Formats: sequence, C-alpha cells, structure tokens
Amino acid sequence: MKKVLIIGGAGFIGFHLAKKLLLHFRVDMIDNFSRSIKDKDLRELLKKKNLKLINFDILKDQIKLDKLSKNYTYIFHLAAIVGAKNVLNAPYNVLTKNIELLKRAINIGKKQNKLKRFIFTSSSEVYYGTLKNYGLKFPTKENTKLSTLNLSDKRGTYMLSKIYGEAMCRLSNLPFTILRPHNFYGPRMGQSHVIPELFKKVYFSKKKFVSVFSPDHRRNFCYIDDGINFILLLIKNQKSLGGTFNIGSNKKDISIKDLTKIIIKLCNKKIKIKKENDMLNSPKRRLPDVSKAIGLTKYKFQYSLEDGLNETFQWYKKNVFNNNKILNSYN
Repeated sequence: MKKVLIIGGAGFIGFHLAKKLLLHFRVDMIDNFSRSIKDKDLRELLKKKNLKLINFDILKDQIKLDKLSKNYTYIFHLAAIVGAKNVLNAPYNVLTKNIELLKRAINIGKKQNKLKRFIFTSSSEVYYGTLKNYGLKFPTKENTKLSTLNLSDKRGTYMLSKIYGEAMCRLSNLPFTILRPHNFYGPRMGQSHVIPELFKKVYFSKKKFVSVFSPDHRRNFCYIDDGINFILLLIKNQKSLGGTFNIGSNKKDISIKDLTKIIIKLCNKKIKIKKENDMLNSPKRRLPDVSKAIGLTKYKFQYSLEDGLNETFQWYKKNVFNNNKILNSYN
C-alpha cells in the first residue's frame, strides 16, 4: 500500500484529509499540537491500523525528521503559524517560521525515492494585497497579479509567507501542486472562525438579539467534505501537476448577515441581528473562480450551504457546546 505524509495532520483540514486517504493509503501525520488537540474524533481515527501519528515539531527535532520514511508517494504540507493574535503579536515569527516550515517540508520531499506530488496549501490571503491596493475582480481567478502591502504592515506577514511559499514550490524542482483554499468549514474546525463563532453566539444567546460584526461582508463557503473530495480528485489528474488552483464552492457568496439568519434558524432561535462595525482589515469580499479546477475534475458538489451548516451544527452541539471542558479548551 502506498504511503502519504500529512504535515500538520491533526488540524482541521489534515484530519478530514487523513480520513479520506486512509481508504486507499497508509498515512503518516506529523503534528506538534500547538493548535490542534487530541480529541475524541482524532483518538478514534488513530485506531486505524494504516494511520500513524508522529508527534513532534519539524522545526526543532532533527533526529525524528531524519528518521522519516523515504517512500512517500504524496506529501501534503498543511502546517503554518496562523491566527490574528499571532499575526499582530508575533508577525516576525509568522513570516519566518512559515517559510522555514515549508523549507523543511520541501527537504523531506527531496529525500523521497518516488514522490509523485508535493501539495502545498497556500491561502486565499494571497489576494489580499491586490484587493487593498487595486481592487479585485470577482470571482477571482488564479492568474490575478499578486500585490504586497507595506512591508512593515503586520497584517501582511501571513500573506507574504504564502506568496513566498508558492515561489519556493515553483523553484524547488519537486512535482508540486499549489492549493488556495477558500473558507472551508465543518466539524472539528475549532472555534476561532466565523461559522463556529456565530453558532456559539446564537446557541448560547439569552438575549433578543445577536451581535454580528461585518454583516455586509461576503464570503464563499465550502463544506469540508466537498473541499477534500475536490482536492483529491484534482491531485489524481496529471494535468494539475505544476499548477495553482483555487479550491472553494462553485456557489455564490453570501453576506455574513444572511449567513447568520440561516444559523439562527438551525439553532431554532427567535432573535434579531444587531449590526456591529466591520472587523478591522477584514476583506469585504472573497469569491474564488474555481472553474480551472472544475475543468480538470468535473467535480460535482454534494453539499448545499444549509446542509453543510446543519452537519457542522450537529457536531458542535454534540461534541463542544454541551461539554464545558471541551468548550473552554477548543480554539
């Protein structure tokens, strides 16, 4: 059975990716658990005989790094320093550690005997500089020219690390594919994202209203199962080799206000929306053009936004909202 390595495998995307890959591959996942937690779902997944968790930090433990297999067919690099707090409080670390993480991942790739593909998860954030400086066309295509912010702007460090990372992949001489995921959501995504934050606000609300920041901002949301299936179908296609692809839903975008209305309905609440100010530096709109990836895969999306939100809500209600210990630790 062929082997796959997922760097950052215990996180949101990595966990769901591993679940799918285990149907056909042996999977090794590396994670240092700086953000992820070894929850019930992960412990259950680890019972699979063809899954191995390697708990270490690839930036620190060279011995374990040197002992990794040299027979991986695919390597997925998902690990990164993310989050608003990190970007604002430790921007230098965000920039330098993300680049160093990718450098180490590429070096792992170069040691493989028969690597078919190195998959780098970039970000929709790479378009942020262009949006701020010149505006974007929506839906946004992958060949959009990328622009940076003022280089002393802390907010731009994560974006810079991803742009630089894409260049590293292109110059690495590895067989690569670059992914730009857009607003994946679903079970086990933590709580520091708009959808679980809104579910938590609405579910626990004892008021007649819920405060919603940036209510007129618009996003395109992709349920995690669709996102993973889309990615795996894309990677199978030889024509995706050396390409950069937006990964997101082919549906229209939705305002945060209208998203909240759906969430209120799913929570069976009768509360109104109180509009708050826009979140500082939050892009007013994100809407990817995914026609390039669909052209190669002919992928048919399985989940409507309402279906995906309901699946997400049911998981959070069962595993997080009704468990105070998890609720306080899961972020």
